[in-house]
Amino acid sequence: MKVMLVFPPLSAQERYGKHTTNLGSLPPLGLCYMAAVLEKAGHTVKITDCPVNGFTLEDVKKDIAEFSPDWVGLSAITSLVARASELCAMIRKDFPNIKILVGGSHATVMPEETLALSGADIVISGECEDVLVDIIEHPERFPKIVRCAPVRDLDSLPFPARHLLDMSKYTSLPNNYKRSPNVFQVFATRGCPYVCTFCASANGKFRQRSVKNVISEINLLIANYGIKEIVFWDDIFTLNKQWVHDFCDTLIKEKIDIAWSCETRLDLIDEPLVKKMKQAGCWNMFFGIESGNQELLDNIRKKTTLELIRKGVRLVKGAGIEVRGSFMFGLPGETLEMAHKTIDFAIELDPDYAQFSLTTPFPGTELSKTYEQFGVLNKDFKQYNVWMPVFLPSGYSTIEELQNVHRLAFRRFYLRPRYIIKKIMKIRNFGDLRRNIAGFKFLAGFTN
Repeated sequence: MKVMLVFPPLSAQERYGKHTTNLGSLPPLGLCYMAAVLEKAGHTVKITDCPVNGFTLEDVKKDIAEFSPDWVGLSAITSLVARASELCAMIRKDFPNIKILVGGSHATVMPEETLALSGADIVISGECEDVLVDIIEHPERFPKIVRCAPVRDLDSLPFPARHLLDMSKYTSLPNNYKRSPNVFQVFATRGCPYVCTFCASANGKFRQRSVKNVISEINLLIANYGIKEIVFWDDIFTLNKQWVHDFCDTLIKEKIDIAWSCETRLDLIDEPLVKKMKQAGCWNMFFGIESGNQELLDNIRKKTTLELIRKGVRLVKGAGIEVRGSFMFGLPGETLEMAHKTIDFAIELDPDYAQFSLTTPFPGTELSKTYEQFGVLNKDFKQYNVWMPVFLPSGYSTIEELQNVHRLAFRRFYLRPRYIIKKIMKIRNFGDLRRNIAGFKFLAGFTN
């Protein structure tokens, strides 16, 4: 059978706000995993990634007409569910014989609503790789909503079918790479056992690939694409410290010369670990810091302390690894005074980069179920992108007040003379210069 997998049309401006520029893009790795499973079973697969190609609904229509698939599978994140439904309607009208499958993060937590809105033949909730082939080949055996258990053995999955994409189109953000802007994502784990109230990954079953399996994928990427750098897209890369030690030891022993970065928690590192990671090529670690107020960290069940955060940041910097931190405004219980403390905390920590976002109670999170205790929520899913103020805590008077302190965070952190000089000194080539200019244009537009 022929299966077409589509990431629906979505501009950077729609996803991250009107001032956003097209600074970088990442491949739809979830679709690549699905494609690999289908190809392994003998099916012919095409991936259409609309955002990176600038495709409209009409472009997708042309792609469908040319490929003539038996199935179209759509990925639907929360901000895209309406657009995915438009695509479904177009397919129903113009290609009535094609069956439609919808999955993704929104379908996982709101399958009934997704089915009603999209009119798909099947909606998948959860990780579908173990049952996808059976669904495609024998849809009559399945209900309209298929609830999938987490994949138990991640080593059993084929490597993502990146060959179905033009990987040269995918580039990292301006200062989010070490050696090459064409950074490849890799997942070493799935799931997160922590229970942060704002996170859709909370309380998930943690599973990990073997070191051998991950190393095999890295070697394949080096052989096929000549990669110089990867980013691990895991929620908590260092949960299993011994695994990380073994992984680093293998990179060093086999002389695999790549730069790499990861995301984890500041309470899941120690000095021997970060030193080993640095030795093995890790240059950048991303941490969810969230707030400079202990009360708010407790409210969102972050299970950390301000002092632990300070200590962890010093530890990573001391090992010679760049620190990137995320901070959130509009958390439950936050006041304007608390928001200013978060800005002060970000400046005190002085990470190499800071991500300032607005709290978004995505469907499936605990906050989405309890928000009425803390404030007012806008339920227009098209605006759920961590840049739009969809949640107003009761500690703020107006949406404008929240937006203003969000902008202030960018101005105070990024427009410090010392910070600007440091970034200018790190420009390596014309591509860096061009992307940095675009970044500062965004900053200027966003903060005015």
